[in-house]
Formats: sequence, structure tokens, C-alpha cells
Amino acid sequence: MLLQALLRLSAIAALVEALPGKSATKPDDCQEIRIPITVEVPRFLISTSINNDWDAAALTFNLTRRDFGQASFPLPISGTSAPVKSTYEVGATLCGTGATTLVLTHGILESKLYWQPDFIDSDRYNFIKSAVEAGYSVLSYDRIGVAVLEALVAHVRSNNTTTTSALPRKVVLVGHSYGAYISVAAAASNQSRNAVDAVVLTGFAGGFSHFAPFLAGAGLRVARDRQLDRWGALDSGYLTTADLYSDAYIYYHDGDYERRIAEWTHTRGSEPFAVGELPSLLATNITYGAVQAPVQLVQGLYDVSACGGNCTGQVQEFRGNLTGALAVETVEDLPAGHNLNLHLVAPKAFGMMFDFLKRQGL
Repeated sequence: MLLQALLRLSAIAALVEALPGKSATKPDDCQEIRIPITVEVPRFLISTSINNDWDAAALTFNLTRRDFGQASFPLPISGTSAPVKSTYEVGATLCGTGATTLVLTHGILESKLYWQPDFIDSDRYNFIKSAVEAGYSVLSYDRIGVAVLEALVAHVRSNNTTTTSALPRKVVLVGHSYGAYISVAAAASNQSRNAVDAVVLTGFAGGFSHFAPFLAGAGLRVARDRQLDRWGALDSGYLTTADLYSDAYIYYHDGDYERRIAEWTHTRGSEPFAVGELPSLLATNITYGAVQAPVQLVQGLYDVSACGGNCTGQVQEFRGNLTGALAVETVEDLPAGHNLNLHLVAPKAFGMMFDFLKRQGL
């Protein structure tokens, strides 16, 4: 089970090895790469297990109680372990030749396909294609946790494989939902604070006060029992949403998206998460004031997870926590639900992100 979603680093070693193969999309000059990552960090000790859907329902209840998020909230964590050394091979896609690299971290029930969807006529929703056309390099990867992202930041800063410049590469962290928490945590950490040049966050309002409707609406179920052909080899500790309509509720806003995309999300774009990831996230303290890089928060107005379905004023309120950031810009009124990239407004949202980065000299 993957229990180290948001753990602190004590030591990291990282190596990236490119694999031969056909580009994912020829115009973007993409290549698939393997990223072996070694981390040695303490782990949260999770005091719950999931054997079936009854257990998943019980966990959902415990994470959506009225006292959810309060100091007395009974997280299923019994403590932390001594540092444990682990090695992972992270799948990633590298696209573009720009001098600034955007490192993309996806959400908890999603895969890196969120950034580069592969359904028919998907160009308007393809963040990676848009970013490459705007002059950036892009690294998207299969999300694990903060330690891995910090290792990726160090690698990108020190490796100039796509430009002739002798200067360190610029690094922008772009995070969505759970990936937004990981991105801002990395930007605030001692390991990466001085190596991150900007942060762009979506599906994020800085807290968990509206997380309960998201979890309840997801109707968490054991993944291998929902889509045996895709996830039959996983153990019962990996969870996914109940069905297509659960995805529609937690991710999309009616009238502002194409239903075929919700169908793609459920059958192709989604990935399950390990039960330990949620308690790990909830137990991790992020020092938002330690972020020094410019930060942009771009939000769909109807985001259930971040804002309870109405983001008016909530993102603007959070910006006060980013006391150390060089600049802070918020957008909270775009006509979209949680999955901003997969709504009709996506091209406008992408343009706002790139305009922000250009104003920061990136």
C-alpha cells in the first residue's frame, strides 16, 4: 500500500532515464521516461484497513463527520515510523524544448492523462499541448508525494537537456487538487523553496472544510471490484469512485462540460488511490507563509471539493496565508467544476496561467 503521500524528506536520490519509443503526440515532441526515485523518510502508520466496500463506506463516514477537520478529528493514524528507505520507478512524460519547465502534479483519483487527454478532439483540453505552444517544457508524472516532487525539482534545475543555456532551468510547479497540496508543500519546504520559480494551483482553496461533500459524493469503493480489467491486480486498499455519475458530481458542472468527457474520465482517465493517502494528507502541516515564489490560484466557480460548489470569496480569502510569496493572483469565477482542464473554459484558463507566468518573467 502506498502510505507515504505527503512525508518529509531526510534523504533523496534521483535519476532520470529516457526510454526509446514513439512520441505521445508528435507536435509536442514528447518522450516517455522512467524516473527511479529513492527516498528515505518516516512514514505515517495507518491504523485502518480496507477489505471490501463495507470498510470503504465506514472510512467515508469517518472522514465526513461533522467534526471533520477539527483538532479532535480521529484520523486513522497511530504515529510515525523510523525513516524507511524505498525506491520507486515513476512514469513520466517530457514534452517541449522551452527554458522553463512546468512540473505537473495531478489529483488523487486521476492520472497524468488529466494534463494530456487522449479522447477524440481533445486539443482544447490539452494543457501540455497548449503549454508547449506557449514556449514551455513540460514534465508530467505519476504522482506519489512531496518527497518525489522535491527530487524532480532538483533534477530539472540541474539538467539542461532541452536548451543550450548554461544557466539552471527555471521550474514552475503546476498542481491540481491533491497535486496542488503536494505542489505548494514542496514550494514551502526547505528542500525546494529556493528552487521553485512559480506555483500555479487549481482545484484548491487551501483547506478541507468542504472536503466532506466530495468524499461522500465519490462513494468510495474497492477499485479492483469496480473495473476488474483495469485494476484486478491491485489489493483491496486501493479505492475509486462508485460509478460514472459519482464522477460527474465531484468533477463537473452541468452545462459547462461535454458528457463524453465525464465518460472518458471514468473509464480511461481515472486511477485509484491508496487508502493511506487521505490520512497522510490530512495529517500534514503545510507552512503556506514559507512559499517565496509567485503563486496563482485558478479556480472553477462550482468546485465541490475546494469550495463546496461556490468559490465566491473563498480563494480570495486564502491568499492571505501566502504572506511570503513574491506575488499572489487569484481567479475564482471560471464556469467550471473541480476538473477545470476538462471544462469548456479550459483554453481561457490555460491562457490566464501562461499570462501570469509571462508577467513573472517565465
